This record gives sequence, structure tokens and C-alpha cells, in this order.
Amino acid sequence: MKHTHKIKALLLATVAAVTFSCNQPQSNEETTNDHAVALSEATLQGDELIKTNFGDIQLNQSYLTKSSIDKLNNQLSLQRAIEVYQWALPAVSFQKWYNGQNEVYGSADMDFVESKSFNEKVGILTANATTPYVIAWANLAKSGPVVIDYPAGPSAGGILDFFQLSLGDLGLMGPDKGKGGKYLIVPNGYDISKLNTKGHFVVNATTNKIMIGTRFLSTDAAEIKKMKESFLIGKYGETLKPAKFISNTDKRFEGTPPSGLQYFELVHQFIQDEPQKQEDKIFYTYMRYLGIENGQAFNPSEALKTTLTEGANLGDLMNRANQIEPRHDEPYYDNTTWYRLMANIPLTKTTKTDYYLDESNEYYYEAVTITAGMKSNTPGPGTTSYLTNKKDKDGNVLLGSNTYKIHIPADMPASNFWAFTLYSENTRCFIDNKNAKDKLRATSIDSRDKALKTNADGSVDLYIGHTSPEGKESNWVQTNEGEGWFPVFRTYGTEQAFFDKTWQLGDIEKIE
Repeated sequence: MKHTHKIKALLLATVAAVTFSCNQPQSNEETTNDHAVALSEATLQGDELIKTNFGDIQLNQSYLTKSSIDKLNNQLSLQRAIEVYQWALPAVSFQKWYNGQNEVYGSADMDFVESKSFNEKVGILTANATTPYVIAWANLAKSGPVVIDYPAGPSAGGILDFFQLSLGDLGLMGPDKGKGGKYLIVPNGYDISKLNTKGHFVVNATTNKIMIGTRFLSTDAAEIKKMKESFLIGKYGETLKPAKFISNTDKRFEGTPPSGLQYFELVHQFIQDEPQKQEDKIFYTYMRYLGIENGQAFNPSEALKTTLTEGANLGDLMNRANQIEPRHDEPYYDNTTWYRLMANIPLTKTTKTDYYLDESNEYYYEAVTITAGMKSNTPGPGTTSYLTNKKDKDGNVLLGSNTYKIHIPADMPASNFWAFTLYSENTRCFIDNKNAKDKLRATSIDSRDKALKTNADGSVDLYIGHTSPEGKESNWVQTNEGEGWFPVFRTYGTEQAFFDKTWQLGDIEKIE
């Protein structure tokens, strides 16, 4: 009997222990499998520890632990932040430029700022060093339709929406063909039946904020003065007034899109009062999840600030990788390092079947503005073509601590001139040569330079480095030691030999 009582007591104790154990709250963080499996090999069920590139994810009887849920939610927000970064890149560049032009030059909408000097251009992504930029902005949500009475004469310009998509060219490559004419810019969704469009080239805007830009191509000061005086602009229905030009300020602004949280502050600023297009619905959904909405204040939590900062920085690095080794582009010439800028970019960001991100951002990460004329494959005085690269002949990236040489063959297919300009890999703007006497000349050289030495056969050799090889100063452009750089080679008045590739630019060669 004593033995039987002992057995009963033991059974009761065991039941009590099991009951106590089952009634206790189970740890959501209990690791039931110490061996982590790769994400690609995970079954996603039962008790499993899964290794990911953002930390280990724990399953307990197929339930996620609390810390794993937090990791996954943070990763989802990070991925969405990166996608918003990619989508917004051209608009953020424009918003930065729009703000800078207003803050530095005091320009109002429809005032034109003329950029000619190094300081006036150094904030513009991959600006040319040879022809002035004449840039104005307008907000059609405030002004309504806008009319431009564009002057006759040699010029190349365009009207762009805030995604930098061409709405129409002006000047030689526009419908006025350099003879001048009136352009009517109509806001998105506006009832055009209310407008008298007769005698106007009609431009239908796709965003409320737009850029109006041009370059006067004449070298005759009197001709340029005449063009400026006959350049009229104003709201539809009002008497047009001579355009206001803000010139010769020699002030600089910073146009490189910011990294980190500031990037998303500009995204928030851009979408205010802008129409949401059906094709962008998913990006607006992502932005709403990230606290970025039209008509709502942007007040992210500290945790979200960290996620957005990481998202912007990763987006920047991903675009940088896409430029060094483009994901959807091929060199312009076989077996060379040269790519043709804009060759892979549509003038619209979407088609009936496709949405372009990598293709567009290969360009927009380091440049601004695109028009039909800039992409043209038609030879002529208004056509400019662009070549760029990030590597030398041996496939190594271009460094400011090295010295390089490039051979430009004779019979250049440029009826106007060619130009070779250097940019900082960091800012994507002119290299800022602190010790250069003439900073603009130090970063760019062109065929009109009277000091340029030409070889007996008409070809030209250029030298690139932080110091000039002895006796080569006239053909030298200057880098900063310790700063990565890249070139843009421009042909103004591009001729057929460029397009059929019977003329080919030489690769950049490291010489020391």
C-alpha cells in the first residue's frame, strides 16, 4: 500500500508540474533551433531559425517572435523608402534647384536666372562650361495657363515637367524652328476649351511645377541682347511682359540632391499640390506608409527617421553602382568604356507596358534636364550629343591621384565645337579646383580654345591629372588629388559620323 501511495503522490506531483508549466506565459523569443538556415533553404514553418542579411528570424511553431516581426517591418519600410528614393530622384533634383534659385538669387516664378560663371554653374549637375543656362520656373497651380512669346534666333531650349520629362522643345529644335513663336502651357486637367489656342504652340503640362529653360547659342552680344528684349512671358489673358533676367551675380548654390532624411523632406515638398497620376499610385501608397502625404505635415518618428536616412543613403549607393556599371545599358562603341548619355532613356517615364527607373536614373543621378533635341539622332546645328564614362581603358575607375591621356581623332563630327569637361564623382558637379586661377578653364577645355595645341593630322591629345605633364599645360584639365572624377564629352552641331560611328573617340589611358 505504501508503494501505491508513493506512486499516486508522484503522479500528482508530475501533473501539477505540467499544469504549472502550461499555465505560465511562454517566451516569444525562445529559440528552439540553434542552427540557422539560409533564407533560400528555409521551410518557413515549425521551429526554424532563418539567417537573413538584416538579422536572424525566429519561428516558434510557425509563429514569428516579436523581435523578428520588428525586423521584418523595419526591412519592409526600408525597401519602400529605397523605391520612393528611386522614383523621386529627378523631381528631388528639380526641387533642390527650384529652392536654390529662389533662395540664392531671389527669383520669383517666371524670372529667368542666367548662369555663366563658374560659381553660377558649379551647383548644376554636370553643367556645360561653354554656353550660358537661362532658367525659370513656374507653378501652374498658382498661375494657371502661361504664355511665352519666344524670340527668334539661334537657341536651344525646352519646357519640362518636374520629373524632368520633356513637354516640348524651344528654338531650333522646337516647332518654331528658331523663328520664334507663342507657346501656351496648359495645366494638367485644365479645360482647354476655355482657351483661345489659335496662333500658339500648345504644351500640355503633366505636373504643376515646370521648368522653362534655354541656351542662347549666338556669340554675338548684340544678337543675344535683341533676343532677350523680345522674350515675353506671363499668365494667359494678361498682357505679356518682357522676361526678367537675373544675370552676372557670380553667386553659387548647391544643386546636388541631399543624402539622408533631407532627401525625403524634399520629396514631401515636391508632392504638395501636385496631381497624383494613376501610374504612380503604388509610390504614393509607399509614401503614405512612410508618413509622406499631400496636405499633411511630415513628422516622422525617430525610428522612421533612421529608416528613411538609411533608405536614402542606400538609394544613393545603388544609383552610384548603376552608373559605374549600368544595369540596362551598353557602351556606345564596341569594346570601349564610353556610354552615350540619354541613349537609353525614354522621353516619357512610362509606356503602355513599361515603367522606367534604372534606365532613367542612370542619367538623373548625375545630370538634369532632357529634351528631344538632346536625344536627337538627326545631324544639325541644334543637336548636341554627349559621351561619358567612369573607367579608363583598362577598366579601372578614374582617380584624381593619377594622370591620364585621351586621344581625340581628327575630323571631329561637330559643326560648331566640341568640349571635354570634368566632374566630381562626389557632387556630380564641376570639380572645384581650389588652387586653379581660372576654375572654369581648369575643369573644361574645348576646340575654340586658342591655346589648344593640335597634332599635325588634326587630332588632339588631352591630359587629365592634378598636375600637368611638363609642356602640356595648354591641353591639360585639372583634377583634385584624392577625388574621383568622370568626364562628359560634348559635340555641338553633331554630324552624321557621330551617329554612324565612323568617327570614334579614344579611350582614356592612365600614363602615370
